[in-house]
Amino acid sequence: MGRAQLVTGQGGIPRKWQQVALMGLTLLVAPYLVADEGRTELEVSQRYEHLDNGFAGWQAQRLDAQRRTVSGITWYGAVLRERRYGNWDEGVEAGVAIPVGESWVIQPEAGKTFDDSFLPKGYVDLRVQRLLPEGWIGSASLRRTEYDNSQVDRLALGGERYWGNWRGAYTLNISDVEGAGSPIGHMLALDRYYNDTSFVGIRANTGREEEGLPDGRVFTASVSGFGLRGRHWLDADWALSWDLGWVSQGDIYNRYGAQIGIRRAF
Repeated sequence: MGRAQLVTGQGGIPRKWQQVALMGLTLLVAPYLVADEGRTELEVSQRYEHLDNGFAGWQAQRLDAQRRTVSGITWYGAVLRERRYGNWDEGVEAGVAIPVGESWVIQPEAGKTFDDSFLPKGYVDLRVQRLLPEGWIGSASLRRTEYDNSQVDRLALGGERYWGNWRGAYTLNISDVEGAGSPIGHMLALDRYYNDTSFVGIRANTGREEEGLPDGRVFTASVSGFGLRGRHWLDADWALSWDLGWVSQGDIYNRYGAQIGIRRAF
């Protein structure tokens, strides 16, 4: 049956789904091994994207978990499922943000997919953040992303500033795509917090980015995009997250997306 064949384990459940379930359970349980009175948040979300030029729409579902401990360490992870080009990919992501002293944060992160039809086979990322005077924050991260027939190394350099109820940020992405050049991208963000936790913001990006194809190859193209997103807390325990956006992938397609999520705090 080729790539469509399912390898099953006990009870006839596809083995890749057993792997997703096991790793997802690990992501959700691991933070509780640190016994304290921290805060946990779970979010389930659905995304749909419409593509022009005859391309079929994309979908994505995620279950995100986050645990912030009293000591300031934040554990987070996600189980995800995405559909593109008529295929589904599933995977997991996990990371932790660790404060070091009063001014530094170290943030390792990794992800793995179980089919890699179009998503990367996996990635590892290491981010370092530095708190600066007058509300400024500087950051740098290195990421390696592995595809079936290529790999991408990316350096991201960012700066952000908080003032009053506002947050502004800029990120420069410099990538090295094996066999496909060295694209450079820019991203801008502006958020307004209308209470301590709820916010609404805009995002804009431009430059060249890489994208995985169903056969495992990677190509780069000129990309520009714009989006609106926010999170509104209904009370201390429940919130709605939303995202609206447009992306132009050169002259290949325009993509129009909407995402809605429900968040629960414990």
